[in-house]
Amino acid sequence: MNTPVKKYRNLSIDLLRGLAIVGMVLAAVIPWTSEFPGWMYHAQVAPPDFKFNPDRPGITWVDLVFPFFLFSMGAAFPFALKKSYDAGKFGSISKIILRRGLLLVVFAIALAYLTPENLTGSKTLNYLSSLTAFAAFFLLFMRFEGTVWRKYGLQALGALILILLTYYHSEVLGNTFHKEKSNIIILVLANMAVFGTLFWLLSANNIFIRIVILICFMGIWFTKDIPGSWTAYIWNFHPEIHWFYNFAFLKYLCIVLPGSILGDLIWKHKEIFQTPFTDEEKKSTAILATLGFLFVAFHVVCLYERWIMLDLIGHALFALVFYFLLKDKTVGKIAFYKQLVLCGFAFSTMGLFFEPLDGGIKKDPSTFSYWFITSGLAFIFYLTCDYLVTFWKNNMIIQSLVRCGQNPMIAYSVSAFFITPILGLIQVLPVLDQLGSTSPYLGLIRTVIFIVLMIFFTGYCTRRQWFWRS
Repeated sequence: MNTPVKKYRNLSIDLLRGLAIVGMVLAAVIPWTSEFPGWMYHAQVAPPDFKFNPDRPGITWVDLVFPFFLFSMGAAFPFALKKSYDAGKFGSISKIILRRGLLLVVFAIALAYLTPENLTGSKTLNYLSSLTAFAAFFLLFMRFEGTVWRKYGLQALGALILILLTYYHSEVLGNTFHKEKSNIIILVLANMAVFGTLFWLLSANNIFIRIVILICFMGIWFTKDIPGSWTAYIWNFHPEIHWFYNFAFLKYLCIVLPGSILGDLIWKHKEIFQTPFTDEEKKSTAILATLGFLFVAFHVVCLYERWIMLDLIGHALFALVFYFLLKDKTVGKIAFYKQLVLCGFAFSTMGLFFEPLDGGIKKDPSTFSYWFITSGLAFIFYLTCDYLVTFWKNNMIIQSLVRCGQNPMIAYSVSAFFITPILGLIQVLPVLDQLGSTSPYLGLIRTVIFIVLMIFFTGYCTRRQWFWRS
C-alpha cells in the first residue's frame, strides 16, 4: 500500500489547511438565500440576488479559505523538498514538480467534467459514473508499494478508467468534452505547484531573492498593458495553452511565496517544537493565539463593512499590543512566534497600503491588497493553529480538521463524487433538497450532513493511510 507518513509533520500547517478545505466545502453547500446575512458568502456574490459584482469591495470569511489554502501549500514546500534540495537531488525534484503539475491538471479537468451535475445522462448513470471516477482517483493518486508494474500499473488503470468514462459520456452520450473547462481552483493549484516550487528552489537559501521575485512580478503586472513591451509578451504568452497555463495565475505567488517563508522558518526552528512549554510560555501562547484570532476577525469585519479608518487605527493598536507582549522575548518558541508576528504585520501592512487600488480589496478580480493582507492574516492565524494543536491535540474536532488537512484532495472532492451520488442513489438527497426549498434554516440540515460526512470519510481514509498525492 502507501508509504508511511513522514515522522515529522507540522500539524499546525495541517490544521490551517484543514480549516481552509472545510471552509471551501462549507461555502459550496451552504444554502443561498437572502434570509441569511451577506457575510456568510463571498463579498462579491452577496444576497439578495447573488449576482457577481466585480465592483463591490470587501472580504468575508469565505474569501479567506482559498488564500489560506494557498499559503499552507507554500508552507509545505520545505517539508516536501528541503532534504532532497540539500542532497542535490535536482533531477528527482524536477520529476516531482512535473508529476504534481500534470496530475493536478488532470484532477482539475476530471472534477469539472465528471461531477453528477455536469453529466447529461440519467441521474442514476451520472451518480454511478461519478462514483467510478472517485474510485479511479484512488488508483491514480495513491502511492502503492511493490513492483514497478504494481505501482505504475494501478496508476495507469486509474487513468484509463477516467479516459473511458470521459469517452463514453462525450462520444456516446453527446456531452461534449472540453479540456478548457476545468476546476479553476485546482488549476490554479497546479500552476502554483509548479511555479511556486521552482521559485522556492531558486531562493531556498535566501528569502530576499523570494522578495525580489515578488517585486519582479509586480513590475510585470503594472507594465503588462504597455503595447510592445517585453512584459506584455510574457503576460500574453501563447493564449492557446491557457487551458493549463496562464501567467495571470502567477498572481497567487504573492500568497504562496509568503507561505513558503513560514515553512522555511518552521523548518529552521523545528527543534523548538519538541521542547516543552514553561508555565509562563503557556500563558503567553494562549494570549497570542487569542490575539491572532481577533486580529483576523477584526480585519475581516472592518474590510467587509468598509470601516477603513477604523481598520488602520486598530491595526496600529494590535501592533502596539504585540510589541509590548513580545519585546522582551528572545529565546524559545515565543521568540519564534515574534518572527511570525513581524512577517504577518509586514505583509498585512503592505496590503493595507495597496487597499485603495482598484476600488478596494477584492477576491475577484483579486487585488494586491487581497494577496498581501490575506498572507499577513495567515501568518498571524498560524499562532492560533499552533496553540490548538499543541494544547488541544486530543480534541476530536481538532484531530478531524488536521486529518482533512493531511488529505486535502479527498476532502475537496468527496462531497461531489461520493456523498452526493450515494445520497442520491438511496433517495436521501431529494429529501434534503426538499428541506432547503421549504426553509433556508432547514436547509442547514443538509449543510451539516454534508460537512460531517465529508470530515468523517476523509478522516477514515487518513487513519487508514489512504493518502491522495499529486
